Amino acid sequence: MAEPPSRQGSGLPTVNQVVAAAVLLGAAAAVVAFTFGAHGRAPFEIAWIDGYWLHLVLLGMTCLCGVEAVGVRLRHDDEADTVEELNLLEGVVLLSVLVLPVPHALLITLGGILVPYLLRRLSPIKVLYNLGVYASASAATAALVHVIMPPDGRFDVRLVLAMVVATTAFVLVNHVHMAFLLSAIGETTPAEVLREDARLSVLTIIGTIGTTGTVLAMAVAAPVLLPCAVLPAVALRFAFGASAAKQEERRRSARVLAFSQVLASGPSRDAATASFLHMVSQEFEAAVSMIVFSQGVGLRVTASSPDPRPFTAAAEVRALTEHRELRAVETAGTTSGWSRVMTAPVTVDGERVGTVIVGRRDRTRFQARDLTALRSLVASLAVSLQNADHMTKLVEETSKLRAVVDQAGDGIVVLGRDETIQVWSPAMTRITAIPGEAAIGARLSEVLQVEMSDVENGTSFAEGQRPLALTPENPQGSVDIELLRADGDLRATRFSHAAAFEDGILMRDVVIVRDLTAERQVERMKSDFIATVSHELRTPLTPIKGYANMLLKRGDTMPPDKRQRALDVIVDRAEHLGRLVEDLLAASVITADHEPRHVLANGRADLDALVARTCEDFAAAAGRLRIDAASRPVQVVGDPTRIVQITSNLISNALKYSPAERPVSVVVTQTETMGCVTVTDRGLGVPTDQLERIFEKFHRVEDPMVMSTGGTGLGLYIARQLARAMGGDIATSSTLGVGSTFSLTLPLDSGS
Repeated sequence: MAEPPSRQGSGLPTVNQVVAAAVLLGAAAAVVAFTFGAHGRAPFEIAWIDGYWLHLVLLGMTCLCGVEAVGVRLRHDDEADTVEELNLLEGVVLLSVLVLPVPHALLITLGGILVPYLLRRLSPIKVLYNLGVYASASAATAALVHVIMPPDGRFDVRLVLAMVVATTAFVLVNHVHMAFLLSAIGETTPAEVLREDARLSVLTIIGTIGTTGTVLAMAVAAPVLLPCAVLPAVALRFAFGASAAKQEERRRSARVLAFSQVLASGPSRDAATASFLHMVSQEFEAAVSMIVFSQGVGLRVTASSPDPRPFTAAAEVRALTEHRELRAVETAGTTSGWSRVMTAPVTVDGERVGTVIVGRRDRTRFQARDLTALRSLVASLAVSLQNADHMTKLVEETSKLRAVVDQAGDGIVVLGRDETIQVWSPAMTRITAIPGEAAIGARLSEVLQVEMSDVENGTSFAEGQRPLALTPENPQGSVDIELLRADGDLRATRFSHAAAFEDGILMRDVVIVRDLTAERQVERMKSDFIATVSHELRTPLTPIKGYANMLLKRGDTMPPDKRQRALDVIVDRAEHLGRLVEDLLAASVITADHEPRHVLANGRADLDALVARTCEDFAAAAGRLRIDAASRPVQVVGDPTRIVQITSNLISNALKYSPAERPVSVVVTQTETMGCVTVTDRGLGVPTDQLERIFEKFHRVEDPMVMSTGGTGLGLYIARQLARAMGGDIATSSTLGVGSTFSLTLPLDSGS
């Protein structure tokens, strides 16, 4: 007897077509058989038994063949989980068509198998499929028997031939249907299935003919020996059943082992649960397989929906989860529609986390071996869930550590026992300009180019030596290193080591790398500032102090013109000192985001007039200034006082850094939206890499200890910040040996 699978996959429409074809063919065959055999007689008559009892005995035998315990379940495909149930029904059907009229034989066959199917609560698709197949096979068997059998019902060669041909037709029709069903489910063809089952088909035909012929002969000659004719078939059935059971156990063990290996591969919690439900649903041919977690929610797989779906357990399902031991129960009459259920608790780390429920809608009992197999599967699932929980925690902790490593401002390097790089943080990439892909797996000495700055023996990574002699007694230490980046830039860094030793052997070295370049620059800036301010303040203080002492000691005796000159120098130097103090104060009130705190008196300003007024302040250098005013007034938006301050700084710098005999040009122009003052000197020029740095606070291109010009390094910094505060900017370009150009741009007044 062939059964369609208990679950349908992606081939569901094709399977439905096969089932529909079987039903239609069976119905057509039954109609034809009833039409042409309605008035026919039985091909072979048994005189000693009444017709009523004969019908009843054959009906009982047919029903018995449909009982689950009588059949032997033979699995065809592990993946499709298609099962064929082998029983003695072929012999009973052949006996029925031999001793009963065709309509009676068909009714006995179809009615006899329908009763146990309904009691077993098989799915409707299984019942319809099997009824269609047996109707076709029985009709073909009856037709061939009536055509070949002798009309007088004698026991001769024609009877044997009729049994051979009819049995062959019955088995062939059954197996052809099964072949098309398997091809619809799997990736095989009907011909391949028939070839695989050919040996079994031949043995079935031989056994059916032998058993039926023996029963028929004894029924005629020696009815008392009929039980002896059935005993060999029964013994063969149990022998074959034992063999099939062992094969099923081997197959089940292999699948459990394969499932355990899948779980051992470390899938996620959801993946492990889904794989488990698929395995259980196939293994036990369940209508539903589910796992209900302690919160009352879970996942389930059904015959109609093979993909795991989340659900909330109903009260009836929650009642099944209350049992804390593995068990199989009968649940007939419940709203769920299940007849048999297995439940098994899932325990992880001594705590019950859920319950597995496997349900069947037919009356097939769960055997002791099913409980044993479920126990093994649940144990494997519990281990997998435990591993998944541990892996989740490990991933969370690893993610936290990874976040710390990725977000850390300092570089982090982890070295293995052979000094190969195992971890290279993003900060290390920023510090060294070496990507992690190039660093991981390499030795630190192969990646970094360094110059030791704080090690007595002068060793370096480049020489393949450790900069620190780390030992189990002294596993920590730090060293300052001048690190040469991949782009050629030199960085000041500090390597702080924390080594781990086992049995005196270095196992791991965690290195924290801090970029000290900015700190060193700040320190240098402070030193330069102190040197600059000291120099600049000392310069005006020296003449002030000298002339003040002169006036104090000899002021009354000095000629008026010399006394007046001394006073003029004191006033001039005092004003210069005041400007220095103003620059320092202006720099101090500019915030970290480079915006002045003081309020600007922005308004409409005549750029030409302001530039002309600024140039008047440089009367001593009037012969060097070349002023080129715009063809028409340039009206801009800005603070006139600050505009004068900025242009004064630009002109002062141009005069200061140009030779005394070289001119300085001042040009006023305008574009569509901006007014512009361009100051060009004929000095030494500014290196390209210094063009933006000269606008930094306290930055001087010259060394403050040997510089030949004065200044604090604040003028351009203040000028640019003021220009930007008014909506403009200062840009510069320079050519070494030719000179530099500084351009102040301010927005035009929209009403001009």
